[in-house]
Amino acid sequence: MTTIDRHIIREILRYFLWILLSVTTIYIIADFFERIDNIIEAGLSVRRAILYLIARIPLEQLIPASTLLSVLLTFGLMHKHNELTALKTSGISIYRCIKAPLIVGVGASLALILCAEMMLPILRSTANRYWSEAGPKVQRASKRQDVWLRGTDHIAHIRHFDAATSSAADLRISFFDGQFRLIRRIEARQALFQETQWSCHDVLEQTLDPTDGSSVLIHHDQLVLPAYFQIEDLKHGIRAADEMGLLELGEYIRTVAAEGYDTTTLRVDWQAKIAFPPVCLLLAVMAAAIAGRTRHHEGLAIVVVMGIGTAFCFWVVQSFSLALGYAALLPPVMAAWIPNMIYAGATAIFVIRAE
Repeated sequence: MTTIDRHIIREILRYFLWILLSVTTIYIIADFFERIDNIIEAGLSVRRAILYLIARIPLEQLIPASTLLSVLLTFGLMHKHNELTALKTSGISIYRCIKAPLIVGVGASLALILCAEMMLPILRSTANRYWSEAGPKVQRASKRQDVWLRGTDHIAHIRHFDAATSSAADLRISFFDGQFRLIRRIEARQALFQETQWSCHDVLEQTLDPTDGSSVLIHHDQLVLPAYFQIEDLKHGIRAADEMGLLELGEYIRTVAAEGYDTTTLRVDWQAKIAFPPVCLLLAVMAAAIAGRTRHHEGLAIVVVMGIGTAFCFWVVQSFSLALGYAALLPPVMAAWIPNMIYAGATAIFVIRAE
């Protein structure tokens, strides 16, 4: 590694730390003011509220963004001070200049992998646990895909819940009277949340008479139930993909598939966990290429805006591609990797044009 590479890497890392600290602070403040009413209503203590906000920090999004901005600032300032011009006139090509961003991008990708596997599952689980424990209206517990919810006069059990489609499989709701005697039970093979109600399919409804123990059993092809529990309660009652590491999520997918449930959403999330870390590498090289091809009359602000716009477009493409995967319109591998392939091609074009 040459002196120039060490100098560029040092400058990139210096800006990276400052940017990551700044955007994290801004995110915590914005998230606090957005959720302050919910935090007060939930009755979280000051300590738990602070830990909850910290645990919600989206490091998986902030690390790539900070990598992009740090490389943009470093190369933008080098362009402003004619350092890139001096390097080019000395016979150093843009391909040689992107070695340092390449190294930083690889390091950021590795850091993101470690963060996603070791830190984020703990943080997400902690945040969801704090929020669930503070909620006074519905008590929740979960074991893998099993979800239990208790209301004032009923207990509900869902065998498997798909947060992406808001659908539940094997829904059972038991209703009790004031003496906690079973008076009604509903079993539905499938249920779909629609606005303020649950649309259930293939339903068995059993009504019991507590006095003589007799019961009436009715089958419904379709039955609409009021929202005894909300979709938010279910999302807090199950483990999301970001609460599990890659190996744990893979084991969870095998368990759910063995029980006969659809695993499309989970398989898309699993592929996305693998495909997302290289984004740091792509954005770092692209940022260097964008700054390297900047014309003299274009200021640093224009370079930063171009880079931010490029990153924003990536997240739009990624969200759209994952949505197609969740809807089973694309295979999970393609849904997760298509954005990377598109931006790898765009990065190559930027580098060639910069040279």
